[in-house]
Amino acid sequence: MAKAPATPIAEGPGKGKAYFDRARTVADTGNYDYAIDMLIEGLAREPENMKEREFLRDISLRRKVKGGKPAGGLMGAKAIFKGKTPKELMLNAEWLLAKDPGNISQMQTILKQASTCLYKDIVLWIAPIIIQANRTNKFPNLKIFMEVADTYEKFAEFELAGEAIRWAAQQNPADPILAERIKELATRETLKKGQYEAVPDFKESLKDKQATKDLIMKESLSKTEDFKLRLIEEARGVYEKNSHDMQAINKLAKSLVDMETEEHENQAIDVLKKAFEETKTYRYKMYIGEIKIKQMRRTHRILAEALKAHPGDEAVQKDFQKLEADRLAFELEEFAERAHHYPSDGAVLFEYGLRLYRSKQYDAAIAVLQQAQNSPAKRAESLHLLGRSFLEQSMNQEAVDTLRRAIESYELAETGDAKSKEIHYWLGRALEIVGQKNDAEKIFSKILQWDINFRDARQRLADLRKKD
Repeated sequence: MAKAPATPIAEGPGKGKAYFDRARTVADTGNYDYAIDMLIEGLAREPENMKEREFLRDISLRRKVKGGKPAGGLMGAKAIFKGKTPKELMLNAEWLLAKDPGNISQMQTILKQASTCLYKDIVLWIAPIIIQANRTNKFPNLKIFMEVADTYEKFAEFELAGEAIRWAAQQNPADPILAERIKELATRETLKKGQYEAVPDFKESLKDKQATKDLIMKESLSKTEDFKLRLIEEARGVYEKNSHDMQAINKLAKSLVDMETEEHENQAIDVLKKAFEETKTYRYKMYIGEIKIKQMRRTHRILAEALKAHPGDEAVQKDFQKLEADRLAFELEEFAERAHHYPSDGAVLFEYGLRLYRSKQYDAAIAVLQQAQNSPAKRAESLHLLGRSFLEQSMNQEAVDTLRRAIESYELAETGDAKSKEIHYWLGRALEIVGQKNDAEKIFSKILQWDINFRDARQRLADLRKKD
């Protein structure tokens, strides 16, 4: 890792060229860690060089695919710069993200510090990456979408801010405040495009308002890496005084997991494993499983991104397929154990049934999902998957009946949201198979009125009408 500079670094076009050139040379030899160091040094001199920043992201993904681990250290990785300025904090986060490319916490730090430094191009680059990473999580964080939206709005990117709010609204569709904000942002975007709203240059206006800039800087520094590390040490201090206290165990584990790095997550696993071995409290073991699932999901997202960037790379494809198989096997075993401990928990039974379905154990999936459907909260989802399991077993009339019940059970079935489209689509497929062509036509027609491009519904409707 490069050493923290003793003197201020001079910025300017071309001042990072030597470092960028060196990075490309060593990257070709597979020395990705050194290439990352060189790219960060170059970006310290040309912080708004987006071409090299894109190359840094590409290198980080290549490194991850080849088995590269997150930056280490007992208390976390040592920062490459002292971190006294927003720019240094941003570069430190970029270095850490390059070593752990799925780390949403580091992405957020880059967004905050780039906003403070008024690096608009960096904001527009990192924000979509954050949205993609957050929305593909099993439990997307509404606050992260809101943070991105707020940053977009500061730079008068009202349309993009509205899109971020829409992702947030999917987490809480009944929130009238979110709906109202989407409308407000759409109005501001219309005014902006029509030049009815005189918007002064954002960069200049903030430069002229030092008090505003100081306030933003203070806000952006409030949740830095150092802050999170202090929370860990506080929790560890309480834990060391009483390592058998459930609250102390959970608090330390959570503070470690909140770092969102594999190293700290593994420390949390060690804490929870010790607690489970001493108390045999299954909740600790289940928490360990959640952390491991989260780690696999993160790696899956990174490999998917790498595969998209390098579709012809057979090694990446092989790694991706192996991870998918390993992930399914682990989750199947994990949820089977949970179902054993919580046999009446509908949510647990549904998750177990889902993994059985994905592993093509359809008879077993049917048995589990028939129990899961008794949970009001999971009834519609369980019936949907149960109907598809019947289809896979050629129990077609049972599939039709079950999918109809799924629609009846889902309170938003007539809204055309993602779930309702899926249930209707599979009901249409089942109706086709049992020969109820007219009913199938009506179902596919309804889907097209919601979404003209949903799956192959348009072609199926056309084929059905040809047969009439």
